[in-house]
Amino acid sequence: MKKMLRLVFAICALAMLLMLVSCDAGAPGSMGGMDFGGSFAPEKDSDAAAPDAAPGEDAEGGETDDDVKPDQVVLPSGMITAGAWVDNDNYQLWLDLFAQGEEVNGKFYHYTEPGSSWGFNSLKRIKVTVKNGDVAVAGATVIATDEAGKALFGAVTDAQGNAYIFTEENSGNITVTSGEGKAETQFTAEEREITVELSQNAEKLDVIEIMLVLDVTGSMGDEISFLKAELADVISKIEESNDDTVIKLALLFYRDTDDRVPFSYFDFENVSETSGMDKQQSALNSQHADGGGDYPEAVDEALEIAVSKQWSTGATTKIIFFVLDAPAHSGTKNIEKFGNAVKTAAEKGIRICPILCSGAAELTEYTMREAAIYTGGTFIFVTNDSGIGGSHHDPNLPNITVELLNSLMVRLVNGYHSGTFEPPVYWKDDPNLGTAN
Repeated sequence: MKKMLRLVFAICALAMLLMLVSCDAGAPGSMGGMDFGGSFAPEKDSDAAAPDAAPGEDAEGGETDDDVKPDQVVLPSGMITAGAWVDNDNYQLWLDLFAQGEEVNGKFYHYTEPGSSWGFNSLKRIKVTVKNGDVAVAGATVIATDEAGKALFGAVTDAQGNAYIFTEENSGNITVTSGEGKAETQFTAEEREITVELSQNAEKLDVIEIMLVLDVTGSMGDEISFLKAELADVISKIEESNDDTVIKLALLFYRDTDDRVPFSYFDFENVSETSGMDKQQSALNSQHADGGGDYPEAVDEALEIAVSKQWSTGATTKIIFFVLDAPAHSGTKNIEKFGNAVKTAAEKGIRICPILCSGAAELTEYTMREAAIYTGGTFIFVTNDSGIGGSHHDPNLPNITVELLNSLMVRLVNGYHSGTFEPPVYWKDDPNLGTAN
């Protein structure tokens, strides 16, 4: 009888051990036994540099099956992490990226070589600050011309009264207008930070215009799922922080020019009203990750379409969140379209805030950081910290606070509208962690 009892106990212990081993084996990529897709991995060291993701291409240049992420997965809400960087606020560090060193060149040095710059030259910048007394003037038009009066670059001041002019000319004129106010001054090779005083100016309007430009090719499933789950929450939080502000939202979805439906556009709706938000949420929910085929996508055409839409002409807040994981094609016409679209955005006062996702590499980083610095925008990049999604490109920027992407987008919109940017909150300390609907 004792031998029988010992045998029963041994069998039970073996069964329990097998169960524990099975549970441990299933832990990576899961949470509480539920698979969220996108490899929800164990927590990573946030100080460790993320490996640079190589473009997902097969031998013929098309996207591999491994690089295509299903957009049907349910991601945990409020968990995507990202960092933000403003090159205009760190301009010397931006210049260092293009510097030629005795032993090592800056990361972007090769883009200074003939034919490699994509038509950009952000190494000669004029910062113009416009004030009326002690008050920053938002929405002022700033035009730079050469000595003969030819227009060089146009920009619009942000809520802090700052505009950024990029020109290779060493001297010329600056004209600033706002409502009935107008002033003129000069710039020189030595005078690259200029303050302009206006005696009167147009009032800033309490309107926020946001356009979401989203790559919906086959590799963007995780990002589409995130936006479907959290866009309404982002808009709601912006609305909570801006009483009586009209918030308008437009959506532009793009793939590549050879795809069956390369572009889908949904015009600005007042999402401060429930009916407007419901309409745009429905448009977003109708999208799915499909198409592409090769690594570059129709980024240039998408941006050209985006800036050509009916943005307001007054002193409003205008932002493009450009969500992508691949660059534009590198043909001459593509490069020209992209550069012209960036300059048009600057002229209209549209801040381009790219959001780089997994799969992005250096060319995507370079071109989108140029788009951000030219338009007074913010460069955003999704990080590996939450463990959601594939490996993300690491731009190797100093002293970045990793935030929840949800909270980061809200913080930037509020900052561009008010002129006061709240400090970033580390994602693990964010009270919104895992609470977005």
